[in-house]
Amino acid sequence: MGGQREMKKTIKIGNKDYFMKSSAYTQFKYRDITGRRLLDDIQEISKINKLSEEEQVSKVEDIIELLFKISYVMIEEADSSQVTSYEEFLKNTEGIFDTTEWINEVIELAVAPISRGLQTSPQNQ
Repeated sequence: MGGQREMKKTIKIGNKDYFMKSSAYTQFKYRDITGRRLLDDIQEISKINKLSEEEQVSKVEDIIELLFKISYVMIEEADSSQVTSYEEFLKNTEGIFDTTEWINEVIELAVAPISRGLQTSPQNQ
């Protein structure tokens, strides 16, 4: 069995640290807020590396939007006092490409409850 995955984490996006939480509830909250499925969007994000450079440029805006929405949901879930609204969250986020480590951290945290569940589930007999 793999080690337990952390489901709470402080992640620096641009110039600000946010405390984030991911749980089974995250995927449902994400769907309620966006009307989209969390795992489908994470798969969409992960496909970008397989695209040509031209295709990557055309998709970057969509990918960033998905990353911000996923981040916002997990920030709200951890402590809603960190953000007043999605719009304010975006307005207060600067320097997002100073480092891109946050992107992988957000994705890993978002899938942690699901991947952890898959790792610890008993095999079908």
